[in-house]
Amino acid sequence: MFSSYQEIYLNSKSEEFLIEKRLELVRLANEIGIKATARLYKCSKNTVKRWQRRYLVYGKKGLKDLSKAPKNSPRKLDKPTIDKINKIVSECESKNKYITSVNVQKKGNINNCSYETVNRYVKKAMSKKKKLRKDKSSNKSIDFKLKLKPFNIIQIDIKYLTDINALKPYFKNRNLPKYQITARDVCSGFPIIAYCDEKSVTYTKMFLEEVLYPFLKQIPYLDLRSIKIQTDNGKEFTNKDCKTYIKYKPIDSSFTIFIKNHFKKHKLIIPGHCTAQSEVESFHWIIERDCLAWEDIYDNNSLIEKTTDFINTFINKNRFNCDYTPLEKIKSYYSLKNIILPKPIIL
Repeated sequence: MFSSYQEIYLNSKSEEFLIEKRLELVRLANEIGIKATARLYKCSKNTVKRWQRRYLVYGKKGLKDLSKAPKNSPRKLDKPTIDKINKIVSECESKNKYITSVNVQKKGNINNCSYETVNRYVKKAMSKKKKLRKDKSSNKSIDFKLKLKPFNIIQIDIKYLTDINALKPYFKNRNLPKYQITARDVCSGFPIIAYCDEKSVTYTKMFLEEVLYPFLKQIPYLDLRSIKIQTDNGKEFTNKDCKTYIKYKPIDSSFTIFIKNHFKKHKLIIPGHCTAQSEVESFHWIIERDCLAWEDIYDNNSLIEKTTDFINTFINKNRFNCDYTPLEKIKSYYSLKNIILPKPIIL
């Protein structure tokens, strides 16, 4: 029926059938010898020896196929660690926190395994599957960023905190501000943030006056007149679409006027451009994922405390695919030993 041992192995319908055939092979080898049996079954002598040896040591049970799973798996966690991960994930899901494997590993103090291993168990513990983010990039070259100096271009944008589920219960009675104003340097990735209760040009100008300008002014050898402030076309930044005209031109907003008086110019992006504000938008995603939607934030004090810790960690951590941190980039370029860092504040 079968002309070789390989055909027997590939066409066996059950494990019992395969064991019986191997038993026949062993008995034949004991009768006519290993070499003749190997020639008859068209297999190697080592194959015949292997089944003879297993039958001699373990009997008929030794003719079963052994499991191919490794005896020791470095990617397998022990039960207490798996239970800890499941508990952290369930607690965070109940509080509507954004769950990442980095945060789970940090909160559980799980240091005896890799990120990939923790990530695998976190995915299993999560009840909902993550939706894949669509790629909205325009595939245009970003080589110009490599030629930039620190603070040549600073992107400013406003983030809605009301979109974060974990914070929604705490906006009543103004326990928490509703908006985050963020400025981020395109070259170094250095972020500066503040919080406010209203999305208006009053607060964005206040951010420039009380936070951004004092910080930049202290840096020696930094020419403030070389700095471009880039924003979108929102009314909290510009009067471009305002219907109030003087000689058929819109009046500059107080935000734009402050920039013209202290910096190079106010640069507006193309309306609807999805990657023009990529640096500040990516930071908004990072701070939401790893701080705002993760930490236990319930009032102004906890907001400032948690975001201050996050910013200190962020500016001292290497950027993606870079060998420098945002703070190192600024200090090395301007030869700074000490610098007063702007802490998150509520305007």
